[in-house]
Amino acid sequence: MNVIEIKNLTKNYGKSRGITDVSFNVKQGEIFGFIGPNGAGKSTTIRTLLALIYPTSGSATIFGKDCIEFGPEIRAEIGYLPSEIFYYDNMKVIDLLKYSASFYKKDCSKRIVELSQIMNLDLNKKIDDLSLGNKKKVGIVQGLLHSPKLIILDEPTSGLDPLMQQKFFELLEEEN
Repeated sequence: MNVIEIKNLTKNYGKSRGITDVSFNVKQGEIFGFIGPNGAGKSTTIRTLLALIYPTSGSATIFGKDCIEFGPEIRAEIGYLPSEIFYYDNMKVIDLLKYSASFYKKDCSKRIVELSQIMNLDLNKKIDDLSLGNKKKVGIVQGLLHSPKLIILDEPTSGLDPLMQQKFFELLEEEN
């Protein structure tokens, strides 16, 4: 079964091209990635899948549902890590993660502690005291804390040191 289906997806920004006629499928249980140079449209494709932006033409479905029509319903089942993360600097990590968890209809506290231990993340630090790599760890925990059915990651290892990258890849294998 295809979890993601994209057919002839195009996004134009005025006269500028975002993506043109992108088509691919991702099967259930498959780890799928696409690479390309900066400006190739990878993030645009992801944002379109998440209905954060709307396509100019073409279609995209997740779990067999149209991404635009069923956007909020689909996003509840997805873990997303954007390439760039911006947080409220004055918050503690634990407060941010509890706030994020409040959007889901389940108790995520045990999962927050578990993921934070795996990622070696100090829950009591303030966000503005964290390094780029530690802010990325917060994003990883935030994207996985509700045990999503599908994980969409945009440049997930940028900012992570090589040892943490390896730990992250092991975590992803366990999630699959």
